[in-house]
Amino acid sequence: MALLKGEGTHQILYGGADIFSGLRHNRGYLARPDHAGEFPTVLLVHGGAGITASVKSVARRLARHGVAVVGPDLFRGARTPRDQAPPWPGWSDVASDLADAVMWMGSPDTPWVRPGTIGVLALDKSAVAALRFAAARDEVGPVALVSPVLDSDLPPATAPVLALVGKDDPALSAERRQAAQTGLSHAEWVLYGGVGGGLLDEAAADYRWDVAEDALARIVSFFSRLTPVSPAGKQ
Repeated sequence: MALLKGEGTHQILYGGADIFSGLRHNRGYLARPDHAGEFPTVLLVHGGAGITASVKSVARRLARHGVAVVGPDLFRGARTPRDQAPPWPGWSDVASDLADAVMWMGSPDTPWVRPGTIGVLALDKSAVAALRFAAARDEVGPVALVSPVLDSDLPPATAPVLALVGKDDPALSAERRQAAQTGLSHAEWVLYGGVGGGLLDEAAADYRWDVAEDALARIVSFFSRLTPVSPAGKQ
């Protein structure tokens, strides 16, 4: 774990994390404020490229605004050539890894997690899985989707949804976007002109700093809606 000083409103801890759930173990990425307290917490579901440098950067930037971020590795350490995306895991594996991460967040090992609703931030290819997972879990609430890859078969969503989309994103054509907006009629949609799927991907050719800043500000504001509770403590 490493300490980052002097940036943003919070000093933060960040780095690789061991996520334990019973006898199961997975690796992931953690970023959180580096001081005493309990913080609103977000489950970061990486996209098709895995936990990249850009994904880690997003986690750290949220942490600087007082949000704890836990991102499990859905590829479970699989290594592939840099120009080849790993095969996307099946739903049962994704659901298991996300459930393990949520269980870990509620354990005594994570005293910095504020009891209450957990948010979900899903990037590109993980959008449908994140919506499906959130719909099945009472403790999971608002879902933010960034450059989501969506289809017409969307799971029902009752919690708030924020969708941030580049108008030129080839993964979400105008027709598919219209269908998704109909399927997620209660969601808040933000469309950015002049950018494709690289809204928060610093390595993308269409990455724009001003768009990324606006998107991150919206995400921080969105997760400020996470509902705290006042239980006796973690079980």
